[in-house]
Amino acid sequence: MSDRTAIGLEWEGVDDPNIVGYIVYRGETGSPLVRVGATRNRFSNHFLDVSDIKQGRQYIYAVSYFVKDGRESAKSAAIAAATLPQPEPISWLASGNVLPRKAKVIFRPHSNERISGYVIERRDDKRGEWRVVDRLEGRLHAEFIDQDLADGAEYEYRIISVSFDNLRSRPSDAIVAATKPLPPIVTGLTATTRLRGKIDLKWNRAREDARGAYRIYASNSADGGFSSIAEVKPTSAASESIAQEGADRFYKITFVDPDGLESPLQQRAVRGATPAPIAPKK
Repeated sequence: MSDRTAIGLEWEGVDDPNIVGYIVYRGETGSPLVRVGATRNRFSNHFLDVSDIKQGRQYIYAVSYFVKDGRESAKSAAIAAATLPQPEPISWLASGNVLPRKAKVIFRPHSNERISGYVIERRDDKRGEWRVVDRLEGRLHAEFIDQDLADGAEYEYRIISVSFDNLRSRPSDAIVAATKPLPPIVTGLTATTRLRGKIDLKWNRAREDARGAYRIYASNSADGGFSSIAEVKPTSAASESIAQEGADRFYKITFVDPDGLESPLQQRAVRGATPAPIAPKK
């Protein structure tokens, strides 16, 4: 009688009052039989072998008996018994839509009703190690969403099915899931230097910017800390009111997409200025 990690044996007892018990031997094809257990009751005719039994393997068994003076009979004829195989791996999985800082894995629930859940493993690069990132309870799960990931990155995922008695399938095939990249850097930023009372800004609009916004950063020095001063809906121009004459301002601009992902800041700031005060006539 076989299970995944256990084999039960039964035999016909020998009707002899000198018998003390029975000895059980086990081996594998091509290997010698070794003792794995014994009973010390001549009326016992059952033995459960759970000692380092692997799933999906065939074992060879034989039984002998021993009497009161320690002598042992010849072994019985050998019989073969095989444990049940590992659960099959998940048959289908795929990556879902590209998401911001998340990766979505969809899969077909396991058909075996002995499956109680899944272990999700991720590898951050193809030469790295697999590591467990989540455990899903319940056979009928059909998706997993990984979070807090890097922008514009690829990750590998695979799934291991787990049975109610904690037996694990082989890992599924691996799939690659990607996260959404950041919007590209905004180009073409210019700022005026001759207008009084304001500085006008212009830039090249990003492609497909209808559902995003432009965030304008400013500082009083090219190397100073830049802070956001405005956020404008899709356009290619904006202004900052500057009452001070002869003021210098430095600008950078980003695009923020509908998912809140923001393009990188330009390395170099663009200078804008208001004209110096007009000197009074002498």
